[in-house]
Amino acid sequence: MTATGATMGGTRRSAAREFGSSVVTIMVKELRSRMRGRRAFIVLTVYLAILALITYGVYVVIEPNARNIAGGFGGFGGQANASALIGQSIFTLLSIFQLILICFIAPAFTSGQISLEREKQTLDLLISTPMRPGAIVIGKLAAALAFVVLMIVAAIPITAIVLMYGGASVDDIVRQQLVLLATALMLGAIGLFFSALLKRTQAATVLTYITVLGLTLGTAMLFIFWTVVISQDENGFGVQPVERAPEQLMYVNPMVGMLDVVANTEPGGFGGINQMLAQLRGDAPDLGGGVECVGDVCRPIDQFGNPVDAVIETGSGYWWPRVAISSVIVAAILTLAATRLVVPAGMRWAFRRRRRPARPVAAGFAASDPALEGAPVIQKLREGPEAER
Repeated sequence: MTATGATMGGTRRSAAREFGSSVVTIMVKELRSRMRGRRAFIVLTVYLAILALITYGVYVVIEPNARNIAGGFGGFGGQANASALIGQSIFTLLSIFQLILICFIAPAFTSGQISLEREKQTLDLLISTPMRPGAIVIGKLAAALAFVVLMIVAAIPITAIVLMYGGASVDDIVRQQLVLLATALMLGAIGLFFSALLKRTQAATVLTYITVLGLTLGTAMLFIFWTVVISQDENGFGVQPVERAPEQLMYVNPMVGMLDVVANTEPGGFGGINQMLAQLRGDAPDLGGGVECVGDVCRPIDQFGNPVDAVIETGSGYWWPRVAISSVIVAAILTLAATRLVVPAGMRWAFRRRRRPARPVAAGFAASDPALEGAPVIQKLREGPEAER
């Protein structure tokens, strides 16, 4: 009776718990090999040092110009405007620089995760373990992106310096972090997909960076070219109203999402970045009023004679949520595709039919349950070893 209770006492772990345990196992194995040496900590230290130098360099360059620009306000108002300009400049350059680094680092960490296993001839051994292919792929993706996430989070204290100067708020920093994390997830999934698709790490790395280049520069060039073509008539003249390419092309461009975050720091929601993003959306107002000059200062006006900065209130917050959500969706699709590709074609049918073996049931417990009276397993247990002979 004690043996029976011990047999039935252990409950079978749920599939989700088993899947999570497999993911953690892969992550621990990968992170131990990655973080055991000095290289990871040296890279992180150099990365933070570069961000600190950029922050100091922007302050040294912008501070005299900011004081001259804001000097006309005089007193405390002039100092506040100068400080806000410094904070805005630091936030802009740090955001763009971090995004560029993510575009280079995230694919590099994932483009060899599966292909290296093939080159070492250890992928078949890994697949033959009880772990599911999805857990292997997600575990490797999470382990590769863990260091990238560490770099993003470690840079928050340096980015928070802008709160001391002004020009950017806590909400801007949160948006920046969301765009960086979504971008790292999408680019990491792209590298993992090509690593599962191709057998060689070199080819997977090349195709990954070509794809990243296409997402950042290629989509922008395609959007501009498409807009120019459809905005001309058969004689080559511009048509009114101006037609634009589908804006969905820019939903997978992480640079547009980061520019939208940065545009929120422009004073009054007006500036070069806001105007450019408004033109991408097609809702930039038609000024049509020419230019008004007062002395040596000239500025465009609308058809009613109002200054441009009093008319254009483009604002931000339109692009970055769409870019972040699209990045997560693309990452999910590519991760599922990598899960399919990581299993050899000849073993996919076996993985579909693979089931956990049935758990042995004690005869005493089965006899007390009328519902199990006619079960084949119970009958075999009752017949004993003589039935097998």
